[in-house]
Amino acid sequence: MTTTKSKIKLWPPIHVLTYTSGKTAWQVACMVNGQRIRKTYPIKAEAETHAAEIRIQVENEERAAFTMPSAVRVEAVSAVKQLALHNASITEAVDFYVEHVLKYRTAPTVAEIVKRLVAEAESNKRRDRTVKDLRSRLEQFAKTFGDRRLASITREELAVWLNDPTLSARSRINYAVKASQLYNFAIRNQWAEYNIAASIPRPTAEDAEPEIFTVEQAARLLERAAEYDLLPYVAIGLFAGLRIAELLRLDWSAVKLAERSIIIAAGVAKKRSRRVVEINDTLAAWLPSCAKRKGMVVELPDHRTLYKRVGELAAAAGLEKWPDNGLRHSCASYSLALTGDAVRVAYQLGNSADMIHRHYKALVTAADAKRFWELRPAADADGKIVAMKQAVNE
Repeated sequence: MTTTKSKIKLWPPIHVLTYTSGKTAWQVACMVNGQRIRKTYPIKAEAETHAAEIRIQVENEERAAFTMPSAVRVEAVSAVKQLALHNASITEAVDFYVEHVLKYRTAPTVAEIVKRLVAEAESNKRRDRTVKDLRSRLEQFAKTFGDRRLASITREELAVWLNDPTLSARSRINYAVKASQLYNFAIRNQWAEYNIAASIPRPTAEDAEPEIFTVEQAARLLERAAEYDLLPYVAIGLFAGLRIAELLRLDWSAVKLAERSIIIAAGVAKKRSRRVVEINDTLAAWLPSCAKRKGMVVELPDHRTLYKRVGELAAAAGLEKWPDNGLRHSCASYSLALTGDAVRVAYQLGNSADMIHRHYKALVTAADAKRFWELRPAADADGKIVAMKQAVNE
């Protein structure tokens, strides 16, 4: 195709195009408000009509500019100067504002989005503890930003809120996770465009060394646990390593003494992943005295009652404090020290082998592990644990 262009003085110009086939076309080509217009017509009259429409549009826009209030013209001049620093036009700025700000002006407030997210978590049958944590942290977020829209919160504002110096690194991380969850929920519902919480660096929380019970402390707990209806809780926690939440959800029907196994169903497990925990010789020695055919393993009305009983048991056993998740940490530590098999211990506890190796290696000696796993109910009349006597004398 060969093209020849003849310009018509009238704006916008109409170019005559001659193709190699000999056919002729008419093209209107110009720039209007920063946008290129280029359209070709087989008939000249059609091109002239389009060109006339463009002229009328431009004339109307120019006429409107002259009738614009002076205050608006001054504002426009100021805006142009500011945008020139960024090589941007007023049109680009307005388009961005409409798309990224005005679009979310009718979104629910932060307080309302928090309510809807919590309601969704409840309807999706999330664990009570999960829902409680979500509600607690996001209600704190709503106290600060409740009457705002998420899209109006700046990154700087959110960073200040998340980096509260009065909180520990772990707490700040937990708040950041929940804030990010809120933003993702809003994005799914088209109430926000970006998850700015995800862009804010989080602190590094150093893992504290797990606290465990000594062999002597474990023995004293086992001696006194039945007085507080906590023998199953202590024995299964110490020798099977179940999490507190798993113990509180466990039914005796899942404890298979004959098969020497405890079935941790998906509804009981922390991560909703079924696993089977072996009932080892030590636990098998303790369970017959407290096991039932049915009912909850830990028959307590609520967490508050559990913590009260645990505190009373700790005092009776002569403990200054009850280590955080001490039963499970003790089981992991003594298991790894005895077997050296992080994979096996990880399967029992429902964790990764890397986590077991990283947190529990070398916390106790092989000798202490041997004494721990030899703890047995007393056969003598005074109710003392036989292995405890040996531990004291060694």
